[in-house]
Amino acid sequence: FLKEKNPNIKIWGVDTYGSVFKKYHETGIFDENEIYPYITEGIGEDILPKNVNFDVIDGFVKVTDKDGAVFTRKLAEQEGVFVGNSAGSAISAVLQLKEHFKPEDVVVVLFHDHGSRYVGKIFNDDWMRNRGFLDEKATIALDLVKNRINKPLISARTEELVSHAIERMRKYDISQIPVEDNSGFVGSIDESDLFRLYFEDKNIADKPIKEIMRSAFPIVKKETSIDKISNLIDKENKAVLVDLGDGKYQVITKYDVISAIR
Repeated sequence: FLKEKNPNIKIWGVDTYGSVFKKYHETGIFDENEIYPYITEGIGEDILPKNVNFDVIDGFVKVTDKDGAVFTRKLAEQEGVFVGNSAGSAISAVLQLKEHFKPEDVVVVLFHDHGSRYVGKIFNDDWMRNRGFLDEKATIALDLVKNRINKPLISARTEELVSHAIERMRKYDISQIPVEDNSGFVGSIDESDLFRLYFEDKNIADKPIKEIMRSAFPIVKKETSIDKISNLIDKENKAVLVDLGDGKYQVITKYDVISAIR
């Protein structure tokens, strides 16, 4: 019908790897070697259905399972279009065909599948991850502190009293505090140390911080991987400091690392 109205219209079919359509359309050969399992739903076949009219189709584009799934999610996340697996494959196919289009061409993409059928699949991170479809960039130090990157670092000075550090820990609900003097970071305080020291000396709160502090937290660059950071946090180092540049620092704790695990 469309070609009757306009012979210049080109119709492209979308096929998946494991389906026979593309090769059959191009060669007229039904090649069983083209048939193998695939994940994409809504397109492709290992048979030639009688309702397919290959004569009106100008060409086929093959799309991988991964690309179909990834672009299905992109349609929802970036365009607000909640459609199914075949729709993502169609968009991926259009992008493969972009060199065929002229600026004045009108491209129409037909979506025939709804996203509600894929909530437990394509829109499920675990499902995508288990199939290697979810490209996740490695988590780095900057990612762990992104929510407080513009907030001032909570620290203490060596000449302050332990009570000052305790007050700050209560106020900001934190468990570790880096300790500074004029030369930079020289020590640290951890709540577990305060707990232990209190039972050794009930007057610990009135002592200078420099008398009870432990060694300074290791300092890492903002590009440091989460794997390296996790190796630095142990019984001796309760946290690390990330150098954000321009004299800014933030603390990364064990809780930050655990919170980033998916």
